[in-house]
Amino acid sequence: MIKTIMLLLLCLCTCFLSSCVEPRYLEKLGLITAVGYDQAEDEKITGTMVLYQFNPAMQDVEKVLISKSKTSKGIRLSQNLETDHKLVSGQLRITVYGRELAEKGISHLVDTLERDSSIGNMVYLTIADTTAEQILNYQMTERPSNMGTYLYNLVRQNVESETLVSPTLQEFITDYGSVGKDPMLPLLKASDGKVGVDGFALFTRDKFIKEIKKDKIFFIRSLMEDYDAGSVEVELPLEKFKPYLTSPHLGQEKDKVYIMIDSIKSSHKIKTEKKATPTFEVNLKIESRLLEMSEEMKLSNPKVLSLLENEIGNYIEKNIKEIILMLQEEGTDPIGFGMEYKSIRGHEDLSREKWDKLYKDASFQVKVENKIIRTGVID
Repeated sequence: MIKTIMLLLLCLCTCFLSSCVEPRYLEKLGLITAVGYDQAEDEKITGTMVLYQFNPAMQDVEKVLISKSKTSKGIRLSQNLETDHKLVSGQLRITVYGRELAEKGISHLVDTLERDSSIGNMVYLTIADTTAEQILNYQMTERPSNMGTYLYNLVRQNVESETLVSPTLQEFITDYGSVGKDPMLPLLKASDGKVGVDGFALFTRDKFIKEIKKDKIFFIRSLMEDYDAGSVEVELPLEKFKPYLTSPHLGQEKDKVYIMIDSIKSSHKIKTEKKATPTFEVNLKIESRLLEMSEEMKLSNPKVLSLLENEIGNYIEKNIKEIILMLQEEGTDPIGFGMEYKSIRGHEDLSREKWDKLYKDASFQVKVENKIIRTGVID
């Protein structure tokens, strides 16, 4: 008798629960995969939305919707009137902000994403070199089935290959809300029938202030995250290596030798002391493989290998110093020197305004130790 009653109660509960779930038929939904925002006239925002629309009689169909409003939700409302599919954000993978809009600040638009319970905090945030509309509506030589999915996979594989710092919604919110650290997002560029990552967009608070080109990404990322399998191309003066060349100079430039190192394993430490004027000691240790060289050298000679290790280390050290100086002059701190300084102050409060003033006068000492553990080139 008791078992029968329990079974009836379970059935009733199942009926009540199922009635609370709104049925959603895939053919009637427009699955948003990417959104873009640009500055428009009259304080309005241009919104570009990429979505999947499913039709049983056709393959997956991409659709791009473009409209204007003063808020992102107003854009969404307007775009709902332009399609017979119900727009849903559960599959949103990437957001693109136009350059002009990003220079004015994007915190209000990021906050909208954070407040939407249907959007996960692992959505990627990016900046367009020109406009988000151009990026999302660009006609590539080989047009992907869905531009939103393509851009997401583009960023994801570069994050996994340790080329980019992860630009998730969660990372941006954390950096933006921290004293002593600024956000940094990938910069997308469309040209020659392709859309790719052209570098990093540096921020002060929520405003895009300067871009850093892709050939400099290694030097800033190496102080933010340790590498497990990174790579970088190095340009060294040829003069010191001339006695060790095994064949006549083959390079295009008479005074340079180009070297590619990969399989990089790195570890970095940033130390500071509790002083009125902050001083930072930056130490970077690198182990790498010599993958390719523009000149043939006697790598079996220990002197050559030692010279290469020192010169590559000096090259990386020089570039890191230049990057830090540039960041200091621009007043942006994506590496998080301010957070390191705050951590040794104990209970003393450090406001953003105070750190901005301290950062301008801070001094930095950089030391790079490089060790080549393998040579992937023919000796």
